[in-house]
Amino acid sequence: MVWNITSDEKLDILRKRVRELECIYSISDLFDLHVPVKSLLKGIMQRMPTAFLYPELAESCIVLDGEVYRTDGFEEHKQSLSSDIIVHGTKRGSLRVVYREECPLNDVGPFLKDEQRLLDVITSRLCKVIERKHVEEALLDSEKRYRLIFDVSPLGIFMDQKGTISHCNRSFLNIFGVPKKDVVGAEIFDYVNDDRLHQLFAGYLESSCPFYENEYSARIAGREMYLKSYYVPLISKDNVIDGGIGLIADITSNKNSEEELQNQKELLTSTFNALQDLIVVVDKELKIVTSNWKSDMICHPEVDNPHPPMCDCFAHNLMPCDPCPVKDVFSTGSMKEFEHVDPVDRKVRDFRIFPVYDTKGDVMMAVSHIRDITERKETEDALKRSTFELERAYEELKSLDQLKDEFLSNLRHELNTPLTSIKGFSELLYDGTLGPLNDGQMDAIERVVTKSGKLQNLIDSLLFVSTNQNGNIRYNFEQIEFSSVLTNIVNIFFDTIKEKNMHIHINIDFDSCFIEGDRTYLPQVFLNLMDNAVKFTSQHGNIKLSAVIEKKEVHVTLEDTGIGISEKDIPNLFQKFYQIDSSSTRNYGGNGLGLYISKVIVENHNGNIWVESEKGTGTKVHVRVPLKQNQFSASSSSPSVSCERPLLR
Repeated sequence: MVWNITSDEKLDILRKRVRELECIYSISDLFDLHVPVKSLLKGIMQRMPTAFLYPELAESCIVLDGEVYRTDGFEEHKQSLSSDIIVHGTKRGSLRVVYREECPLNDVGPFLKDEQRLLDVITSRLCKVIERKHVEEALLDSEKRYRLIFDVSPLGIFMDQKGTISHCNRSFLNIFGVPKKDVVGAEIFDYVNDDRLHQLFAGYLESSCPFYENEYSARIAGREMYLKSYYVPLISKDNVIDGGIGLIADITSNKNSEEELQNQKELLTSTFNALQDLIVVVDKELKIVTSNWKSDMICHPEVDNPHPPMCDCFAHNLMPCDPCPVKDVFSTGSMKEFEHVDPVDRKVRDFRIFPVYDTKGDVMMAVSHIRDITERKETEDALKRSTFELERAYEELKSLDQLKDEFLSNLRHELNTPLTSIKGFSELLYDGTLGPLNDGQMDAIERVVTKSGKLQNLIDSLLFVSTNQNGNIRYNFEQIEFSSVLTNIVNIFFDTIKEKNMHIHINIDFDSCFIEGDRTYLPQVFLNLMDNAVKFTSQHGNIKLSAVIEKKEVHVTLEDTGIGISEKDIPNLFQKFYQIDSSSTRNYGGNGLGLYISKVIVENHNGNIWVESEKGTGTKVHVRVPLKQNQFSASSSSPSVSCERPLLR
C-alpha cells in the first residue's frame, strides 16, 4: 500500500519535527547549564509538552526518588505516555505525559510513536545527567573528606629534596603553636630533632630504609612535651631523594599514661604481694602462673622451673587433691569454696577458687584465695560457748522474773486482805462513826489512814507492773471530757499545795474536748505527775499546768520550780524502780514506779510522754494524747487561774 502525502500534511509533519527539535534543544540547554537536579526536573516538565501533537492539552509529571513534580493541570489518566528513569540499573522514577481531554487515537493511544521515542531520548539523557551528578557529588564529598582527614591527621608536613617544608596541616600548627606562614619555607630540622634524618639529607646515609622514626622530648611554649616523628622519603628512579612526607605526633599523653600505668602496675604488684592471704593463679595444666608466695605456707618454686604444678609447691598437704577442687572449677566453671584442716599443723584454712574466663567464655585460669582462719574458728567456738551460757542464764533469769511476778501478785492478794480491814476500821474511827476521839487519838488515827493509803497505792503499783509484764492489762476505752480530768487532779492536791504555801497556775486553751481513754488508768498518769511536782517542789514554789490542742492531739505540760533532774538521769526516768539517788528516796519517798506506770498508760493510749529538766531549776513534763475523731470543740483562750482555792469540790 502506498500513502500519498499532500502538501498540507507535509507542512504539518515539518512543523511537528520543528517543535520536537526546539524541545530537545531547550532541554539540552538545561543539561549543559549544570543546574541542580530539582531545577532540571522542573525545566524538563515545563518544556516537554510543547513537542507533542496537542501541546495546549498536554500536561507532564516527573517522579524521582519519591518526589513528584507536575504541571498545574496534570491529572492521572489511563491513556498516558511514560518512560522509566533508570540510574545505575535501578529504577528511580518515571516521566509521564497525559492530555487533559479526550483526543483522537494515534499510534500509542492519543500519542505518536515519535513522541514515545522523544520521551525515551529525554529520559535517557536525564539518566546520564543524574549519574554524572551523583559521581560529581561523590567526588566532591570524597575531596572534602580527604581534605578534612589530612587537616586533622597527624600527617603534618611535605618536604622537598633539601628538607624544606612545602606544606603543613592544622595538627602540625597546633603542636608547635606557630602560624602557617612561618612554617612553609622553613627547614624540617627547626622542628624535628633527629640526627639520622639530618645525616640522610646531608647524604651520609643511604636512602634504602623505607622510613625513619624517632621519639624525643621538646620544650614548646614553656611546656615539656614528648614528640614522635616519622619520615618517609620519596625516591626517584635514579635512587635520589625528591622529597618526603613527615609525620609528627604529640605523644605526651601516651607517655604520661604509660608512666601512670607503670605506677599502677607497681602499686598493684606491691598490694598483691602485701596481702596476708595467699593468692595462687594456675592454668589449665594446674601450673602456677603467679602468686604472692608465703614461705610459711608453700615451698618456693625453683629458678629453672618458675611455673611448677600447684600440688608440688604446697607443704603439709595444704591443698587436698582427691578429688581436686581446682579441676572441678575448670570443668564446671563455677566457684568452689571449702575449709580444710591441715593434718600436720592443725591450722584451719578457707579455700575459695574462682574461674577466669577468656573472650570465648571458656575457663582459662583459676584463682585460689587461701586464708588462715584458725583464730577466727577458735573465736567462733568460744562465742558459741558464750552464747550457749548466756541463753541458759537468760532462761534462768526469765524463770526468776516469772517467780518474782508470781510473788508480787501473791503478795498483793495477801496484803490486801488485812489492809482492807485496817483501812476500813481506821476510817470509821477517823470519821467518828465509832465514837469521839481526843486530839492525840485523832492525830494517831489520821497517820494510820494516810499511811494505809500510801501502802494501798504501793500495792496497786506493784500489781500494775506485774500485770503489765504479763500483758494482762485490759483498758476500757470510752469518751472522756479531758478538762474535767485535769481539774479533778488539781482538786485532789489542793490541800497539800495550800499547806506548802505553793501557787498553781492553770492555763487550759479550750472550753472542752473529748478523748478516747480509760477512766481509771488515764487520770492515774496526771495523778503521778502532779504528785511528783508537789513532792519535789519546796515551799512557796510554783506549779504551772497548761493544755493546748495541737493538730489532732492534746498537749499537756506540767512545769514546776522544784529540785530538777540532771541531764544524765533523764534517759533512765521511765525505767522500773529507778531512783535518782538514795538521798532523794529518803528525803522525798517513792518507789520508782510512778513515771514507768505513766509512760505505759500514755503509750497504750497512742500518746507519748517526755521530760525536760535541768538540775536546780525545775522540771517540765510533756504529755500528748490523741483527740477523739469527728468531734466539735469550741476553743477559747482561757486566762491563767491561780489555784488558791479548788476549782471544783
